[in-house]
Amino acid sequence: MSPIHHWKFNDESDLSGYSLIIPSVAVGNVGQLACDLLISSLKMKKIATVYSPALIPVLGYDPYDLKSKSLSSSCEVYVCDSRKVVVLQIRAPLVYKFAQSFLENIVQTFKEKNVQNIVLLTSSYAHEKKHISTSLFRYICTESNPYDNEVNELKWTKHDQDEGRLKIFGGGFATMFFEICKEKSLPCFILYKFCSEGDNCPDAYDMVYHLNKILPLFSQDTDFFSQLKQPVSWKLLFGRPPPKDIY
Repeated sequence: MSPIHHWKFNDESDLSGYSLIIPSVAVGNVGQLACDLLISSLKMKKIATVYSPALIPVLGYDPYDLKSKSLSSSCEVYVCDSRKVVVLQIRAPLVYKFAQSFLENIVQTFKEKNVQNIVLLTSSYAHEKKHISTSLFRYICTESNPYDNEVNELKWTKHDQDEGRLKIFGGGFATMFFEICKEKSLPCFILYKFCSEGDNCPDAYDMVYHLNKILPLFSQDTDFFSQLKQPVSWKLLFGRPPPKDIY
């Protein structure tokens, strides 16, 4: 018997023509941090909560508004109608034996919602970068994707794929999700950055900056970084400051 995945939408949102952004739980959590930054900066509205046995249960306060009385869970869906973009934020690792079923369910759910394409944000171990002088970013895309012209103009570096199965070391479920999108004939674009564990907030800013090059989400007439709003949940990310009396 296949696991049951529950999607609780606040309303029957019409997502026709929207782009879906989803993070993979990966090294440095760069994709998740980038999605946090997008949700906070674009003041996105929560439209759904997702429950699945594939998700480790997590519950906490609203990570984007300290005055909010609502709670947040492991997996939620946010939307920005003005930019026609949806973010599926995942805040916990997936349980491996249920991961395939859950990812298939994600693709099927948003295909039924008529999303135009999917952008997956992830990361890879820094030591996997083979050419030191090249960009820290790589991309992978299905044959049918709306960003071909943009990546060609930007001269981005494509992922080096060896013969056999697609692999992004440290990239979490990214390649599994990509193969599902191909099977379901839903355009998918993976953007990932080589990084190491640590304070990965700067990587998230860098990721959103690169994403904005192919999927314009912020005004071109204003300084890009001035438009980004750091989520309140990033405060004290590594605990409280050291006590003054130790010095």
